[in-house]
Amino acid sequence: MFQAVIVDDEPLILEGLLTAIDWEGFNIEIVYSSTNPSQVLDYVLNNPVHLVITDVSMPEMDGLTLTKLIKKSKPSVFVLILSAYNNFEYVRSALRYGAENYLLKPIDKYELSDSLSQIIGILQERAQLSSTYGRTVMTFRNTFTEQWLKNLLPNSDLVTKADLLGINLDVSEFTVVCFSCRSNNEAIMSRFFDFFLHYLPGHFTSLFHFETPLRLVGIISPTSQSEPEVEQFLVPILDNAARNDMPIFASIGPTVNSYTDVPLSYNCARSLTFLEYTKLSHAKANNCAVIKEAVQLVLDEYSPTNPHIEDIDSLFETFPADRLTNVFLSKRISSFCSNEHELADKFPEVTNLLRSYENTDHRNYVLSFLYNTQGTIDKMLQAYSPMIDVVIESIHSFSDKDISLKLLANRLNVSPAYLGTVFHQQTGYYFNDYLAEARLKYGAELLLTTNLKIKDIVEKCCFSSQTYFNRSFKRYFGTSPVSYRREKKISSMQESENA
Repeated sequence: MFQAVIVDDEPLILEGLLTAIDWEGFNIEIVYSSTNPSQVLDYVLNNPVHLVITDVSMPEMDGLTLTKLIKKSKPSVFVLILSAYNNFEYVRSALRYGAENYLLKPIDKYELSDSLSQIIGILQERAQLSSTYGRTVMTFRNTFTEQWLKNLLPNSDLVTKADLLGINLDVSEFTVVCFSCRSNNEAIMSRFFDFFLHYLPGHFTSLFHFETPLRLVGIISPTSQSEPEVEQFLVPILDNAARNDMPIFASIGPTVNSYTDVPLSYNCARSLTFLEYTKLSHAKANNCAVIKEAVQLVLDEYSPTNPHIEDIDSLFETFPADRLTNVFLSKRISSFCSNEHELADKFPEVTNLLRSYENTDHRNYVLSFLYNTQGTIDKMLQAYSPMIDVVIESIHSFSDKDISLKLLANRLNVSPAYLGTVFHQQTGYYFNDYLAEARLKYGAELLLTTNLKIKDIVEKCCFSSQTYFNRSFKRYFGTSPVSYRREKKISSMQESENA
């Protein structure tokens, strides 16, 4: 579990925070709480801590000073600041000192939960980051890049933090690239990082984030319109790196023209990172919703005894073979592996299939891949214990707005910690992440299949408020609920006209 500390000079508020939300549902353990910030500082500096939640106004030491001192010694510790004062200078100072968010009292438990979900999501992906990069990479700039990529900041906060860090958001293009080291050697990725930096000056500006010791993510922008496309720029660099014993695979997201669309480019790039196990040096992702939806329809009906070959052939006649193949593989793998970092360890038979992928005869390779991964999917479905079936059924009933890990654990007569561990082992998700994703996907389904108003969909999906639903939906799908419904209807009408 992740360790958290809470400090507030008001004992009643401190006690309320300890019981305000289902901490275990976030895989968080409150290891220390106090009304004394000096004692908290001493504890944090001498014990493993992932998160500090602090009041801003305290007599002995204010929360801003506490944040500054914690970040100075332990820059990887997350800090959430709570305050009764809606003061811009406080907010500005908190961000400058490295706080992740600034929440106003009285605390809305859903806003607090939202902030915690964002932080835990980052901590889960940092878990594999080795001490080689710990001190040098866990900086405010790196954290900002991570938050930007993953759409964890409201637009106003993104602009404010970028301004504080001197990052120019007013450029014409952004392309996200995920670099993966194929040799499972952290030192090689470190060498490649230094190697790649030599090519950038005068051509491209960049921000980087080490997602793991073997995965580097960059946001790349050209310095002028005369520069080549990112893919064209990268190919000779990757070839040169390979000749120098640095086998690196690059997954390239679509180029976007606004900083608000950077998370979209990142998600597309990340969707193809599994191709590092193939012989390809790079792959260019695209954001073609039509291809993705068409592939999903085929996969929903696929079985080894009825593979729908005619439908698959029709798709290969309609869309570029390499792009279509990438989408087939991506969607198939995501159906049984929620974390691409775990693919090689948990599903070695799948990575062996990927190693046989040649950039030719795409149609037959897709048919073979679907057939040979069916056993993996069947095993996953059979592996769910009855207890986890109960949890999943309870979530997908969408009948209880207050459902929690603790509540379900009481029903099943087990501890929340045990249930959370088993749920993660068998699904690859932490409970609250799964709950949020299930509700959002259900909301998206209702947007497409009904004419319900947004407020009624919010109620059916068990969200606390429309504002919280809108913010969560945009973070997950990259667009607002209203835009999502409109874009899907337009796409459907165009398909009907072309039919």
